[in-house]
Amino acid sequence: MLDLSLGFQILLIFMRSFFISMLLFIGCFVLVSCNKRVDHFYSPDKKQCISIITEGNIRYIMDGRHNSVPKSDFVKIDLSKIDRHVADEIVGCWSRDKLKWIVIMDNVTILENKLDQNKFSFVEKFPIDSKGIPTLIDYNGKANCFNISYEYRTLIRINGSISE
Repeated sequence: MLDLSLGFQILLIFMRSFFISMLLFIGCFVLVSCNKRVDHFYSPDKKQCISIITEGNIRYIMDGRHNSVPKSDFVKIDLSKIDRHVADEIVGCWSRDKLKWIVIMDNVTILENKLDQNKFSFVEKFPIDSKGIPTLIDYNGKANCFNISYEYRTLIRINGSISE
């Protein structure tokens, strides 16, 4: 260093360390806060809610309004096999087949399923028609059914019997 007093040198070292620490703290805060998305979706009568938390390639779909993952009534899925630009779609129906809700996503992997199977259903593949082509004919445009589309972590479309 230049010929500076010892006190001034210590002050410069402290300020540099403090500046670097603050940059690291802010960078980590931004990284963590930008990596998590929480959405809440309601049935038309507002009696039912599905919460969705997406963190990187992991998504939690939960019954009820939650900002963190509860101990039960959730499914944890891996999104790494889908094209998050065009294929990140959630399709479902309220009060169908004697269940509170059914949710379907295509080409995801279930990592953990703590849903009560008597109340909720999560399916990791879209139904296939007689020609072997994925189809949502039993869901799109049907009463009490909905679809939610994301592009990476950005919600881009909500259709059907659902509100945010």
